Amino acid sequence: MSLIPFHHPKKNITSFPRWFAGISIASHCRRIESALIGVHGQGSGAPIEIRKTISFDLPHEITESYNQLQEITLKNTRGNRTTSTDIKIPTALLFHVRRELASVEEEAIDELLGESRLPRNELLAVGIHDSGIRCRTASGELYYQSLCDAPFLAEQTGLNIVDAFPLQDIASNGKGGPLFPLPIWIFLKSESSDRILLDLGRTAKLTFLPKAENSFSHQRITQQDIIPCGSLLDTLTWELTSGETSIDLGGRLTVQGCQIPALLSDFRALTTPTEIWNPHGLPVDRYLKIATKSTNDGHSYQDVLCTTSYFIAETIAEHIQTLITKHTTNNHSEPEILVSGSVRMHGLLMNQISSQLRRRPMIPITRLDIPTETFDSLCTAMLTLMAVEHIPASLPHLTGSETTKPLGRLTAGSITNWHRLLREMAQTRPTERTLRSAM
Repeated sequence: MSLIPFHHPKKNITSFPRWFAGISIASHCRRIESALIGVHGQGSGAPIEIRKTISFDLPHEITESYNQLQEITLKNTRGNRTTSTDIKIPTALLFHVRRELASVEEEAIDELLGESRLPRNELLAVGIHDSGIRCRTASGELYYQSLCDAPFLAEQTGLNIVDAFPLQDIASNGKGGPLFPLPIWIFLKSESSDRILLDLGRTAKLTFLPKAENSFSHQRITQQDIIPCGSLLDTLTWELTSGETSIDLGGRLTVQGCQIPALLSDFRALTTPTEIWNPHGLPVDRYLKIATKSTNDGHSYQDVLCTTSYFIAETIAEHIQTLITKHTTNNHSEPEILVSGSVRMHGLLMNQISSQLRRRPMIPITRLDIPTETFDSLCTAMLTLMAVEHIPASLPHLTGSETTKPLGRLTAGSITNWHRLLREMAQTRPTERTLRSAM
């Protein structure tokens, strides 16, 4: 990706920026993305310069090791009488995954700094976000283990590392997520209108982004997982083509099919997911079972993919329309619809969503100078900034935590970089809040 020139239309920014990096490991350790941002001023509302973003696939061996680690952990935890301190995790495999990821994260940092021509000592902190290892004990307590080997990464790079963002929220009796809604709002909010972000990733999710009217506007942010999207289409493509391809690029196969009324009816009979958020995305099993049965009844895989695509689009459009109706009043115009996620390249699916929304404009976030393929790493960089400035980043009404907290665990890098970060943190004065706003 080419450098995005920094421009702030309202202020003549002449101060030197503070630099933060964010690295995000995709669910199931399939992909890594990184971003470098410059912050011109103090606080989460300061103008942001996106200097460089990079993404690439993780080695297949890391993905397989992570899946094995997750499977063994869940098997050891599910159904036995463990206590909150008796969780059996294969430590050797966990160490291997963390150390391998640290090597790739170091490579991403080096590439990020090299291509942006930023000296290493100018980078204040690097944030690392991953889905981690999650399970519940028999007593119902949530256990989370970060995959970031922060001490090793700090030693290898000399940089200050912020990781384990879900931990503080979990300590406050939250679910440890979703953690990105507030950073998403900071990057995409408008001062003139509400917005709805449709994220077409492995799971289709909707985030309501209220316009920035006052200091309490962010408390109206909502987010909900809607339906499996990329994960369902990719899994179906892989199984229906007997492993010939795992991605229906641009909807090339889907567009060759026709709708199957009986399959569409079976899809509609399924109950809508009630989860606000799932760290690994919504499961595809029940949809896959129905779709596979349809192929066994003699329907072509192109027809099955076409019908599945139509059902996904129909479900998404219904939820968007519900949000639009809820947030459109005499004092508020209809929210703008923004789009992100890799599945936005599926032409047929996008056309179906647009058609059911009566051709309402859907604006790719790239038009706002936000690279959609590395948006998670940008949000991670924002969480890192908020951790350094001790700004609360969690939203209790979404995570279920008892109170909002600054997130992230800080590990010191070299003595020089650590002292520089301490000086920056000492110059930051936490925003005073009333008891009412804190609650």
